[in-house]
Amino acid sequence: MNYQSITSEFNSKPWVVSTVCIMIAGISFGFGVYLLPMVIPEMATDLQLNYTLIGIITGVGQVSTILSIPLAGFLTGRIGGLKLLVGIQLIGGLFLLGLYFVSGFFSFLIFNFLIRAWPIMTWIPLVSIAVEHIPYKWRATMLIIASGATCFFVFIDGLISSFFLEYFHWRTMWLAVAAICLISSLLSWIALKSVGSWQVTVCRHDQERNQSRSELIVWLKSSSGIILNVIFMLTGLSFMTFQVYLASYLRDELNVGLDTIALMWSSMGISGIFGGIFFGLITDRIGVRISQFFIFAFGIIATFLMCFSVSPLYLIMMAILFGISQATIYGMGPAYISKVLSGESARNAFIIGSMIMSFGGLFGNFIVGWSHGIFGTFWWSYVAIGVIFAFGALLSLLLVSEKRHHLGSSL
Repeated sequence: MNYQSITSEFNSKPWVVSTVCIMIAGISFGFGVYLLPMVIPEMATDLQLNYTLIGIITGVGQVSTILSIPLAGFLTGRIGGLKLLVGIQLIGGLFLLGLYFVSGFFSFLIFNFLIRAWPIMTWIPLVSIAVEHIPYKWRATMLIIASGATCFFVFIDGLISSFFLEYFHWRTMWLAVAAICLISSLLSWIALKSVGSWQVTVCRHDQERNQSRSELIVWLKSSSGIILNVIFMLTGLSFMTFQVYLASYLRDELNVGLDTIALMWSSMGISGIFGGIFFGLITDRIGVRISQFFIFAFGIIATFLMCFSVSPLYLIMMAILFGISQATIYGMGPAYISKVLSGESARNAFIIGSMIMSFGGLFGNFIVGWSHGIFGTFWWSYVAIGVIFAFGALLSLLLVSEKRHHLGSSL
């Protein structure tokens, strides 16, 4: 009797949904964003492309990322978040397969454009999935671990790329990772079907749509809505910009050796893995606003260590702190939204926040490059990023606790 009671209370559905989300998010960013730069030199050589053409290919890929955000929101509302998640994983695998056949500039441009849409179309539905399928007290855990999972696949990318480039060829590598994506999408579909999560009703009555729209408008005008969207902008300006110019600053201005930089990158990946798990487990306990404060505080310390010391020990400490903060910051915003808004409102709020953050990243990259041309150094840009981290930490504390929202709602 006791055994039956215990087993009947156990609900495997949130565990299966969380595992699928974490796995697919990690694979999509690992293979859809971070793997390609590791093999670009070999691909450029074989395809006879100079770095001007490679710059065009990667730049156009950034446009794909921004365009895919509203498309992901639209599809989530029509077919459901889990169906989009598994479906786009399958399509992403087919796009990776297409890289095996690229023969020149235009085919490479097209497939890279399509692939860069895949990760963000995986990320956008996660808020809706969390609201619909994950208990309130575990939503932040799922979303932040999913954010940190990308670091694990950066580590895997290093192993995969080095193995195939040494023993096989980059074309064979794309066959292998495409197979991983296709198999993972099949296993995800089977797992979700087994717990009854595949068939989801996404149609809404007009009254429900109007209520959702009203809820979203009220929240966007509230202090928490305004503050969180400002934090999204600051996240794009700081975290998205920090790493873009990091290697150039370290090598060209601080004269840091390649061995130290390689160790720093490894430290970022490993610390990001454990940081994602740690903050995923504690954020539901201490609250998103407190966790987000610590993440921005880590960014402040990391910037200080880099700007005022070239000691290898301090640089490794900087890499560890930044690795933890970068791995977890992108899960904080959706975790907060998933706890203060209902499904459709949460999805639309996250679409708005993601667009704001993406434009913040583009603007930040432009400003840093422009300021380097004026001052001849990245030092002032990183000092400014440190100040932005400080504003982000302060604004995080000004957010209304998601627990207060929860107590005052029917969620």
